[in-house]
Amino acid sequence: LVLPPAIDRTISEYLALEGCRQFAISETQKFGHVTYFWNGNRSGKFDENLEVYQEIPSDKVQFDERPWMKAAEITDATIDAIRGGGYDFIRLNYPNGDMVGHTGNLDAAIVAAETVDLSLRRLLRAVAEAGGIALVTADHGNLEEMIEFDKKSGSPKIDKATGEPVRKTSHTTNPVPFILYDPQFAGEYRLRESGEKPGLANVAASILYLLGFRAPVDYLPSIIEPA
Repeated sequence: LVLPPAIDRTISEYLALEGCRQFAISETQKFGHVTYFWNGNRSGKFDENLEVYQEIPSDKVQFDERPWMKAAEITDATIDAIRGGGYDFIRLNYPNGDMVGHTGNLDAAIVAAETVDLSLRRLLRAVAEAGGIALVTADHGNLEEMIEFDKKSGSPKIDKATGEPVRKTSHTTNPVPFILYDPQFAGEYRLRESGEKPGLANVAASILYLLGFRAPVDYLPSIIEPA
């Protein structure tokens, strides 16, 4: 009924104007999240010469039937991009936690979490070898709660027909982690302690800080500040 909000001066546009080389990758399920949505509901690139997008085709099966999804392929391609040394900023999305979480299948959710753990181990090793920094976070939770709880009693909801706990298939509102991995850290910065509790909108300025840029004044402040 209405057009999506027009969002300008995104971090991708800022970095393109500064001449930074960018690589974005995910599988089909989340490819739009690292491209179209990341760029402020904008199709295409800001600079064809500086940006490379790679989409790994998702399997056309139920997510709990193949909970590892395309994490290995995403990781392989990202490690190649890191070792190639051709990019200043790389962004990727592992869809496993979200998409498998929606199935309500606990066994599959455990495999999905283990898959991302293994992928991150491989990825962070490549980041360390390249002397880079990695930020790991999420926009919401999902598979950390796989059953529904009664808000008043705090007890699991029980399906009257089966006698089993009711599966939770929706996003959660739990806080998500913000992990900064910097093997070269020498005490030159710290997490910001003042102000409101940081959220997803603070990540853009944090990325710019780590890349050595000053965020626009109307960006929410960086989670990281000089020591």
